[in-house]
Amino acid sequence: MTNRRRIVALAAMGILVLAGCSSGTTGSGGAGKSGEKPIIGVIQITQTHGYQQILRAGYEAQAKASGADVRFCVNDLDPGKTVSCAENLMSGGAKVLIVAPGDKGSFDSVVQTAKARKVIVVNDGSPQGISPDFAPFTGTDSFIGGTLAGEYAAKWIKTNLGGRATVAELTLPAFTDCVKRNEGFKKGLQDALPDAKIVASADGKGQRAKALPAMENMLQGNPKINVVFGCNDDSALGALSALTSANKPVNQTLVLGFDGTAEAFHQVKTGGMFRVDVVQRPDCYSRLMMVNAVKLAKGETTVQKLVADGLYLIKTPIVTSDNVDAWLKWNGTPETAPEKCVRTATRS
Repeated sequence: MTNRRRIVALAAMGILVLAGCSSGTTGSGGAGKSGEKPIIGVIQITQTHGYQQILRAGYEAQAKASGADVRFCVNDLDPGKTVSCAENLMSGGAKVLIVAPGDKGSFDSVVQTAKARKVIVVNDGSPQGISPDFAPFTGTDSFIGGTLAGEYAAKWIKTNLGGRATVAELTLPAFTDCVKRNEGFKKGLQDALPDAKIVASADGKGQRAKALPAMENMLQGNPKINVVFGCNDDSALGALSALTSANKPVNQTLVLGFDGTAEAFHQVKTGGMFRVDVVQRPDCYSRLMMVNAVKLAKGETTVQKLVADGLYLIKTPIVTSDNVDAWLKWNGTPETAPEKCVRTATRS
């Protein structure tokens, strides 16, 4: 059975509950009639990506375990769709929305509309500043993850390239998380290797089909590029295809990704250019967010309590040839992950 089929099957069984993620206190919220299942609306950016598929499976499993109904809408990173998704979900009875925004403007619009309709918003999509108007972000510590990738790149460059490399990056400026990852990568790289310069940067749109030509264009302008950081795995895999087509020497080329998809792990396992993947933990984030959403809907916690708790950022494991075999056994559930989710220092 494939990883994806296992994920869907397990989610349908509704038996996967993240232990210890319940931490709210009682207070006012959006509870409905006694015994009535609260409806939680979830806006996701896509369903074509492994991360988002694991996220959805976790939402479904935890909603069932928590006695809630969950309904989904995909915005395709389109600000207009973010707003229309929110409208449709609220019209369908959602008392809490978990929102991955198309951009900050559309997120703000959803928050204000929801507030007017007494619907609570939980932020999923970027670690925006703490606000009393919505439950704060739970998810990847993207800056720290990018920093770890940069530090690894610096070490690899010193060991394999004599401390000199031509570095490029694939970005996704519309997505705050990717911006933070690229910022972290630059810091980690240059703190450990001050002379290292990122000579080229391109928007790969977060999709392999668009990252490939973006990487090809960078290679035309900078044919000596031999280190590439992709802000997500699709970006890194697109870069890998372009570098392979350009006949780059495997032992002198490094590709680093960020997500934790099975395909990235398989590439690390092959021992080729794609040597590092920073792992996100959507199996944990989704369950944590759904627990909070259901508690908010039932009046068992408040936005104010969650705001006081601050951002809940999870440390990103690093997968290399040393531990890839263990991560290949992960099927997108907390129980099968080689590492537990660990919260980093809270930042407001």
